Amino acid sequence: MTAQTLPNENARAAQPITRIVIAWALVIFIALVVAIFLHEDGHGIGAKLDGIHISTGFNRIGNPGRAPDDPDFRTGLTGGVWTGLLGPVTSWGLAIIFTLWLTRRTQLDRGTWVIAAFAIANGLARAVPNATTLVSALRGRWVMEDEVHWGLWYVGKIARPDLGLQGALDFAQTQPNLVLAFPAIWIAVLISLGISLLCLFFAYRHLWHLWRGRFKHAIARGLLAVIPLGVWSILWLPLNYLDQVVRINW
Repeated sequence: MTAQTLPNENARAAQPITRIVIAWALVIFIALVVAIFLHEDGHGIGAKLDGIHISTGFNRIGNPGRAPDDPDFRTGLTGGVWTGLLGPVTSWGLAIIFTLWLTRRTQLDRGTWVIAAFAIANGLARAVPNATTLVSALRGRWVMEDEVHWGLWYVGKIARPDLGLQGALDFAQTQPNLVLAFPAIWIAVLISLGISLLCLFFAYRHLWHLWRGRFKHAIARGLLAVIPLGVWSILWLPLNYLDQVVRINW
């Protein structure tokens, strides 16, 4: 229904920009919810490959049969290589697929709006968390994202095998500056951020070209461009609610 409110390039009368903005924001919201849900499902599939049992929802991984508000939601929770890897890989893969699909679109029709929303949503799904991780690390604060776990796996298994993975996790909590000195921590985050930003760059470049053919004023195009970030900033309240009531046990 939302996609039907988006304009076709050949529509006889231009729709008010307000209506287009609202419709675009709604489509972005839906795309982000779906993108993050699929990201979490990637973790679930990875857990199956690792032979462990977890629950996923719309935001957080936990123990099977537990909701985020339960006190034992993550007590004793363990993961594996695939558990941590397939979440980001799912987001990257979808970002690449939808970005390539978008670049083949030549008309700003309803399908193009939807494809663009999913390209941007999956790009943001890893770009924003990893950018936040880098900024926080530079300010001396620790943010535990999927890609950071990969670096900790390296520290615990290879760089400092005397620590072990759990020891590396504990080490990271108590002395984050020392852990961040290991290049592996930064490499995983930077690679993930780079893939996501490349997808966002090509998606926005093509979308801007299509917008320029329809919207004469740069202000209107700029407003459409920043809406995804605006939606992202208000997304977490509904996501946390969905995460509480919708759980999948893997």
